[in-house]
Amino acid sequence: MASDERLVSDEEHDALMDGAATAAVSYVGPIIGHRASASGEPPEVRYYDFRRPDRFTREQLRILTDLHDEMAVKMAEGIGGYVRSVIGLSLSELVQAAYEEFVDLTSEGHFVYSVTLDPFPRTAIVAISADVAFATIDRMQGGVGKKLKDQRPATDLERELLQRHLVPLVLESVKEAWAGLEELTLRIVASDTSSAYLRVALPADACLTATFAVKSGNAEGAILLCYPFALIEPALAIIAAQNLPPSATVVRGPADDANVRRGLGNIQVPVVVELGGATVTLQDVLDLQVGDVVTLASRVDGEISVLVSGSRKYTGRPGLRGKRLAVRVTGFAHNGDDEDEALPTT
Repeated sequence: MASDERLVSDEEHDALMDGAATAAVSYVGPIIGHRASASGEPPEVRYYDFRRPDRFTREQLRILTDLHDEMAVKMAEGIGGYVRSVIGLSLSELVQAAYEEFVDLTSEGHFVYSVTLDPFPRTAIVAISADVAFATIDRMQGGVGKKLKDQRPATDLERELLQRHLVPLVLESVKEAWAGLEELTLRIVASDTSSAYLRVALPADACLTATFAVKSGNAEGAILLCYPFALIEPALAIIAAQNLPPSATVVRGPADDANVRRGLGNIQVPVVVELGGATVTLQDVLDLQVGDVVTLASRVDGEISVLVSGSRKYTGRPGLRGKRLAVRVTGFAHNGDDEDEALPTT
């Protein structure tokens, strides 16, 4: 079918695409949803990767960075003291990324451990690079802490040395650093030489990865901690609660205390007077008849208990007021103490 419309030639198409690319880079026109600044400069535009959503705010990352800086200091002191050598250890970076990126980073050349951080849910990953691990083992056995010249798999004895001596030092520093936010109980549940076999999250799940740069002797490497977002999410709530803005802080004054007392004063609570008790056998209970008398342990001239909401609070003496039974409070009750303090007279 014939048409009067002219098709775009290859040269025109290429020119159009080149122009669009140039315009995308140098475009300074208005952006929907943004107001122009007073200086007239265009707002900064950042690309958003939907596969790596931002789960942590700047303030949360700042607090977590300070926490892991402290962790690095404790880790250096713990490992250095154990191997009797100066260890260069510092926090290299703290980033949020997809779990598959951490797996790609630690799939080879690492000793990897799956660790529970009770009471947080889910499981974290601790990865120690092979150079750091073998240099530490060499130092444990009296060497100078040299790395291996030729890469080789670790023996069963070397893996046992790492899990029994080096990894607990790392976990202890993690526990001490987190103590300001939450008391953690850490336990190794699995180990391997590749994080590809220790799946603690889905590949696209957001994770927080802390990388500690380590230098021991002539060996350089890293110790990595990977927290799945589902694990660290409860900690974010604790961080938010401990870092309230000044406007969210409630300051109570004398008037507030008076209002609280006034409100509590209108609450009704049950008061029960306990005349006494007795211990009898089940057969005696079954044989009870109308008119039988049960002797109580309380004396006629002794004190009786006054219970408030089921708790023994006062002692008193029974009596009459008009035509009603009454009790006169004579002292404060002390649990586990036979002596009672007399009430102040008014």
